[in-house]
Amino acid sequence: MSSIALRSPQIAFISGSIRSGSFNTQLVTSAERIASALGAKTDIVDLSSFELPLYNQDLEAEDGLPPAAVDLKARLGKQDAWVVASPEYNGFPTPLLVNTLTWLSRGDPDGQMYATFAGKSAIVLSSSPGAMGGMRSLNPARTLLTNLGVNVLAPSVAVGGAFKAFDASGDLVDERQQKMLHGAMESLVHTARDVANREATCELVKQHLTAGEYGSVSVAGSDV
Repeated sequence: MSSIALRSPQIAFISGSIRSGSFNTQLVTSAERIASALGAKTDIVDLSSFELPLYNQDLEAEDGLPPAAVDLKARLGKQDAWVVASPEYNGFPTPLLVNTLTWLSRGDPDGQMYATFAGKSAIVLSSSPGAMGGMRSLNPARTLLTNLGVNVLAPSVAVGGAFKAFDASGDLVDERQQKMLHGAMESLVHTARDVANREATCELVKQHLTAGEYGSVSVAGSDV
């Protein structure tokens, strides 16, 4: 029977705010540390490094996708899951995040609509100085990602009172909120791991069933 290697899930962390000292960037950084400790391979994506114009179909028709959009599609497309955090702007995610997702939804080959989002799982987070923690942005962000084909998991975290929400190490001061963030990341890492290794797992089961073997199974060469 051949050896089948499983791999760690790859997760991108995206803040919809590029403001210096952004609370949502702090939140995704805290989430990234949790995911890394759980065995995921992580990538914090700084949207300020990808200068994207306001989406305009005429611009796309004339010049195609901006190089920054091509690069970002490639970087995010290879991930298994995303963590997306955004402050609330009038009850919605930031224009920066919406514009970024709009560019990511463009430029796919014929018959492969939303290819960058295919097979992705995600959780949505928010943080704000206000008591509600930007909570009103969570459902619109969830709806937008779902419309793009992302499997948005139920756990989410909205952190209010953000000026005092983080300790010196960047973790959440409130123990209950920290546990909620940890639980959300556990759900995402486990889901992303299952999806990332679905084909290998099916092959492993197929081999054992073909050989008439049942019971516990050990996997060689795993990095998970």
